[in-house]
Amino acid sequence: MVFGESPLKDIYRRLVWGPGRELLERAPYGWEYAAWRRIGSLVGHAAAAKRAEVIKNLRRAFPDRDTAALEHIAVQTFATHFVNQYASFAFGRIAIHNWTRWLRFEGLHHIWAARAAGQGVVLMHPHTGPAQLPLCVLGVMGLPVHQIGGGEPAVEKSEIGRWATAERHRLEARMPVTLHSGQGYLRSLVRALQAGEIVLTACDGTGGGQELGRRLVRTVLGQPMRLPVGAWYLAARGEARLHPMYCVVDPEDKSRYLARILPAEEVGGGRIGEVLERGGDRTAEILGEILGRYPGDWLFWDAFRPGDLLDTKERRNEGGTKGEGGERGDGERGEGERGG
Repeated sequence: MVFGESPLKDIYRRLVWGPGRELLERAPYGWEYAAWRRIGSLVGHAAAAKRAEVIKNLRRAFPDRDTAALEHIAVQTFATHFVNQYASFAFGRIAIHNWTRWLRFEGLHHIWAARAAGQGVVLMHPHTGPAQLPLCVLGVMGLPVHQIGGGEPAVEKSEIGRWATAERHRLEARMPVTLHSGQGYLRSLVRALQAGEIVLTACDGTGGGQELGRRLVRTVLGQPMRLPVGAWYLAARGEARLHPMYCVVDPEDKSRYLARILPAEEVGGGRIGEVLERGGDRTAEILGEILGRYPGDWLFWDAFRPGDLLDTKERRNEGGTKGEGGERGDGERGEGERGG
């Protein structure tokens, strides 16, 4: 979710990334995420114009849902945005003895089975919940974890905005994981998978900024969306298992999040282009199922419109996707800073 630049926003940044962060880092474990959800909900109720923009996009995906239901989902998306935006405040505090205060994991047995078999794992995830929280926790467990990133959204920021972005990157660097640029060659990730390690990569669009890697147009929730298929490329080349994963508010304890690793997908063989085409079909199905079930946990409803996440006739006439697959740029843009 992207909010416009303003002097007031810079004052807010100074407060949040300075004394606000220091205060929250002294709070009880896990409490800060519950606080950000509450703050985000309040902003969602107050920001009428932005909320209306999100509702308009939600109606594209869920035309049969009434306005009250879409209003509720829209407010939830603000809460999700705030938790994700400031999730990194906790990354220096999360440790092996306390990570369950922030997250509950389901499906970890898939990781243990792959490691016992000496196989790598690609975790293909949408941007739901605090998207980097499962990454951080897997690293805290001592697992060899990698994530593909690709830079910031193309938004002109003030000096204070650039300082806040640098602070975010500094806090994210506290995660015991290896971060890779999606703008570079991915041979190192293929080698990591062949060595039995774990790679996280996104399976949805990211909205704004530069698209990286091979994307295929598929229908998601009734709309043509450009989906990255780098996860399928990496799994095929790295002879690794491919598991979808998502992170949402824990229905058993709404003060924390749930990360669920789903059963492995069939990557199959044949030419890499055929693998990616099949992967695009299956990614659309998986993404539609997750977003349909947990719409309030997705970060990019404000970009769910033609010309941004959604494909347009003009884009198709330009050739569809950017990139030709292969080993360069088959990733996605990184989490970036989409608001504050």
